[in-house]
Amino acid sequence: MRVLVHGVLAVVVVATTTTGGALGIETAGLRLPLGSMIESTQPTQGVPVGVAHPIVVTFKRPITNRAAAEMALDVTSTPAMTGKFEWLDNKVVQWVPDGFWPAHSTIKLTVGGQPMAMTTGPAVIGTAHVADHTFTVTIDGQTPPDMPAPHHLPHLGESGVLLATMGRPEYETPIGKYTVLAKDRNVLMDSSSVGIPVDHPDGYMTEVEFAVRISRRGLFVHSAPWAVESMGFENVSHGCIGVAPAGAEWYYNTVNVGDPVIIEP
Repeated sequence: MRVLVHGVLAVVVVATTTTGGALGIETAGLRLPLGSMIESTQPTQGVPVGVAHPIVVTFKRPITNRAAAEMALDVTSTPAMTGKFEWLDNKVVQWVPDGFWPAHSTIKLTVGGQPMAMTTGPAVIGTAHVADHTFTVTIDGQTPPDMPAPHHLPHLGESGVLLATMGRPEYETPIGKYTVLAKDRNVLMDSSSVGIPVDHPDGYMTEVEFAVRISRRGLFVHSAPWAVESMGFENVSHGCIGVAPAGAEWYYNTVNVGDPVIIEP
């Protein structure tokens, strides 16, 4: 089902019906009403999100037949949007759009028969260039006028560019497309969480500021004042994208959860 509302992008997640018209999916050999199986959905209504935010459904119990669950959560949109399902665990599935939602829009949703709405903010797109040691940001396709400019060569004074340092050769920053998952003003980073003992020569236990998480495996864009002299010249991190404090604070205050981050070679 597609619904067109003037000035509004309408997205419908439609549940299939079982015999007799009941909404349902199979779980552990049982067929239960779909609505009764859903514990929560994201994004939260009334909170602006980024233009790449997935639709996340958490079920009340583990799902054994994932294909049936995906069929029950058939996502369609107007204008048309393609996407794919990704299971985060046996109770949580997200539908990830292949493209970006329109910025500054209200997106109407129905998930498992329950109506909801999602509001997008501006399209804040961050792109990390590993070889160039930079992190560029656009807002609605334009260079942000209030973004801190690089304070030293290279790219001195260049608008839209933050000098950065990324993963050194033994801890390369993984290339790919990511979505902002969370923002934390302060985070205690523990190398043991990524398999490096704290007492290892490469180990660390460091509190960082303005941490923007972009992966569940501990990849962040964050303030790295200890590496400012390397930014724009050399990659020295354990994989995260480190930027100068002023730039990190600006990005933290500007980006929304659900906005895209693209990491290029």
